[in-house]
Amino acid sequence: MTPPKTLPRSVPNLITAARLALAPFVVWGIASEAWETAFLLFAVAGLSDGLDGFLARRYGLASRLGAILDPLADKALMLAALVGLTWAGIVPAWFPAVLAARDTLMVTGAGLARRAGRPLETPPLLVGKLNTACQIAFLAWLLGSRALGIAAPGADALAMPVLAGLSVASAVAQGLAGWRAGGAR
Repeated sequence: MTPPKTLPRSVPNLITAARLALAPFVVWGIASEAWETAFLLFAVAGLSDGLDGFLARRYGLASRLGAILDPLADKALMLAALVGLTWAGIVPAWFPAVLAARDTLMVTGAGLARRAGRPLETPPLLVGKLNTACQIAFLAWLLGSRALGIAAPGADALAMPVLAGLSVASAVAQGLAGWRAGGAR
């Protein structure tokens, strides 16, 4: 479907850029213990992720820049929230390290494959999408529970190893898919 005449082609990318710009303000909210603000900004960023994707798909406004910027904005926001929560002593340092290691390995693997002249064109896997959705939900829970004054430290402590395991499983599955795709050439 063609976009309405009043909708510029760059709108989804502008929404994505705004989400990227929210990351330092989420960290500020966490560092200031302004939990309501941090949660609200994180929620607005999440809603904007859905909105930019909807507009891009619905009106054919997808772009190469958007394909790069969108996951970058998602990861920057999640990493910023994780770093802020680690500095605040809410999550242990190993947790964001495991989650960041997954993304670093995947980007490094794709870069090495491209450098070797074998660019990987593996679609995102369900386990990777599930991994990202669970991480976002957990971060929203951590921020929202503090904003609403809900204490559930046992649930927080249990969720982190489960999410770390899901992150590792996602990295292994994506790595195997990339390996198979590279071997098929």
